[in-house]
Amino acid sequence: MTVRALRATATASARTLALALALTLALALVACSSGDSPSSERSTTTAVTTTAPAGPPAGATEEGLRSLEVGQCFDLPQDDPAATDRAVWVVGCTDPHTHEVFDVVDYAGPTLKGGGYAGTAAVQDWAEQACFDRFEAFVGVPWTRSTLEIETWWPSQESWGRSDRSVICTVFPETGGNTTGTQRGTAR
Repeated sequence: MTVRALRATATASARTLALALALTLALALVACSSGDSPSSERSTTTAVTTTAPAGPPAGATEEGLRSLEVGQCFDLPQDDPAATDRAVWVVGCTDPHTHEVFDVVDYAGPTLKGGGYAGTAAVQDWAEQACFDRFEAFVGVPWTRSTLEIETWWPSQESWGRSDRSVICTVFPETGGNTTGTQRGTAR
């Protein structure tokens, strides 16, 4: 085969490939934008970006996470997400808030020989189950039928060494955002 024949074959192959790609692209565009059938609806997604002001909500006081008590309502720090394991903004439950403490339980799950820390997975599992078990008595409906979620804080290996055995059980709206008033007995 000559150079001219090779060039002609390569050019023909390139044209065929380009035509096939163009046809595939055209079919894909038609399929994706087809609105002829009544069941096809166009979908749009809108992202809403909000910026929470730095610092505490009006009237809030900063309190250590481990000093929270049953019935307290609070917001997590927005300007320092890492601080949520250390401190929260306590507000009155009549004010808008994200979380409410519904129980504080002393850890009574498995430990290592001599009372040592059993590991994050074991402590977390026990803590989450303990909060789940107490949820219905507080809210008034099982968690599986509720519009509220459970967030649990448990002792870390570091805090265990300081004799921390507190498991903090909180509720918050599953959609995020704020709620007002207590969630006790709301059957939400």
